[in-house]
Amino acid sequence: MKICLVHEEYPEETNFGGIATYQKICAEEYVKNGHTVYVICKGLRKSRQYIENGVNIFRIYVNKKENQINYYIAYRKKVCELLQKLQEEQKIDIVEVPDWGAETIFFEEFRKIPLVVRLHTPLKIWLKYNKNIFGEITSLMLDWEEKMIKSANLITCCSSALRALVVEDFKVQKKQIIITPNPANITNFYYDKKIKKENILLFVGSLEERKGVCVLARALNMVFKKFPCYKIKFIGKDTERNNLNMSTIQYIKKIVDHKYLKNLEFLGQLKNSELNPHLNSAKCAIYPSLFDNFPYVVLETMATGTPIVGSSNSGMVEMLGDNSSLYKAGDYKDLAKKIINKLHKATIEIENIRKVKQLYSPDNICGAMVEIYRTTINKYHDKSIDKETLKEVLRLALLKDSTITSFKKENEGVANKVVRVETLDNSYIVKKYLYKYDFNLSNALYKIYENNNIKAVRPINEQPIVIANNVYNVFRYLKKQKLKTLCNDYFLNLILAERKVSKNDNKILQKCENFSNKIINLQRNKNFLKKDSKFVQDIFDCIKKEKILNEAYLNHGDISFSNIIKYNNNLFLIDFDETLISSRLYDFAVITIKIFSRRGRLNKKSFKQFFDLLKANLTYTNKEYLNVIKFYLCKILLEKFYLHYTNKINLKSRTQKKDYYKRYIKLLKYFMNSNIFSEDK
Repeated sequence: MKICLVHEEYPEETNFGGIATYQKICAEEYVKNGHTVYVICKGLRKSRQYIENGVNIFRIYVNKKENQINYYIAYRKKVCELLQKLQEEQKIDIVEVPDWGAETIFFEEFRKIPLVVRLHTPLKIWLKYNKNIFGEITSLMLDWEEKMIKSANLITCCSSALRALVVEDFKVQKKQIIITPNPANITNFYYDKKIKKENILLFVGSLEERKGVCVLARALNMVFKKFPCYKIKFIGKDTERNNLNMSTIQYIKKIVDHKYLKNLEFLGQLKNSELNPHLNSAKCAIYPSLFDNFPYVVLETMATGTPIVGSSNSGMVEMLGDNSSLYKAGDYKDLAKKIINKLHKATIEIENIRKVKQLYSPDNICGAMVEIYRTTINKYHDKSIDKETLKEVLRLALLKDSTITSFKKENEGVANKVVRVETLDNSYIVKKYLYKYDFNLSNALYKIYENNNIKAVRPINEQPIVIANNVYNVFRYLKKQKLKTLCNDYFLNLILAERKVSKNDNKILQKCENFSNKIINLQRNKNFLKKDSKFVQDIFDCIKKEKILNEAYLNHGDISFSNIIKYNNNLFLIDFDETLISSRLYDFAVITIKIFSRRGRLNKKSFKQFFDLLKANLTYTNKEYLNVIKFYLCKILLEKFYLHYTNKINLKSRTQKKDYYKRYIKLLKYFMNSNIFSEDK
């Protein structure tokens, strides 16, 4: 498996907190078990790429700008560029990113692999317990994190405590979040019987309000009154994350009685490799967080057997499982009482050492995580729609009759999955899109058709339904009456409808150019497509700069007999999946190929009647009509070639032979040599 972990924190350069520890342990454990691992993290001095303990590490450096928002955006855009490259080169199967900072947010537009969001503590929850100013990026980051959580294909979480808060604050279902504990660092942290216990209390972590250090400061006055010979060591970086927005060290000194200030030691942030002696020498470690998910430092302390006092409002409840070790979060008197009780006992807690080795070993936890990844990858690429998802789609479409009696797959292709759903009262079509579906573009075309008395089947839902990064639409089912012939007036109305748009967002031309460029690198020697793809690429290169292709008109993009149905004596246009902006003649080209052509041959007589009628209403030259037809055929072929080269389809398969590429090659050659447009060719 090819796994990519994304977050700015990764030791030693950006060893800021628990996420750094988590990423390093997981990355190296995955490599140890034969997986390929990429880590994308921040560089503090320069961008660089290197391999460390088998892990491919990419450090991204961005110059810090005065504007905090611009700095955050610039970094995430570089993360996106790198992820796109790794994805395009098929070097990664799955991406995991923490909730904190939503660093893959700009990759969402391009993502074609599953995303795992690992809950550590979202900013929305963090802000509840750190009542300070986070900065001008706050509102944007809150928005990013919520979008990431709701678009994830898998959400994992280290504790039930954090899951409960996320379910409440983000309105996600409890069953969507899988709990897998953090793996412990059992290499650097262990019980060392050679180290003598001292009259030391210990706190390890960032000095911030959420970590409970201000509550601890109040409790220390009571503890030192009982044990005046004890000292407390604070290990961790100072911050201004408190309600006074001041140095937390100074805040602690304001709270602790002046006569006990000599009992305080602030050692700053230390390397992981330096912590084990401090943990072993302490008689009690105190982690009084107002909230904490599953703090690594507690796992590390457990590994040494040092007695612990933790917080009731945290994952420590699950980790320690000992109520005598947990104080009522925020209650400094209860905290002091629990610390004093621990100091009276002061024995090595062997059970905690056993727990870490058995329950939190990297081998067990990372092995379970790989199986979860594998299931997620298979589910993502399967793309099928199960009954539970269908029920949720109908509910989000605000349908009252959402009790499903039956459902079955309809015809579907590379672009989407289609299910017909029967409820107690009605029949519906549910579509799941396997590409970046543009709901707004289709919606604009529905309105244009309605203004021109052209009937169309549009979704029941007013906004796209998004579940785990998959987009769905719900349509009322109309029983199709397929048509073999239609009058030219119908097609004429479709083309003459005023569809011009002000924004020239002609992505289809750019898309074809991208396909053409990528095919060059993907082509293999002696491949059966090489000759045909070169033929198509040469034609595309000749016409791609023609002015006609840069017009900005909305087009249905797939007008064919199968997408026009008769219902109650009215004609309805369906399947707006390929709505795009291109030349006004693009749908004319589609109609030419899909209505007036069959098995690689053009029905000249029928086409001539339609073409003469259209020419009487539009002022394009014959050459322009011809170039748009050639462009449409190139578009079909370049896309088919690209999908074949990237193993998305097999052009020799039975399915593809029903719409075989050779018939489009035949048509392209016909239009290259035909005299049907000879007047001003």
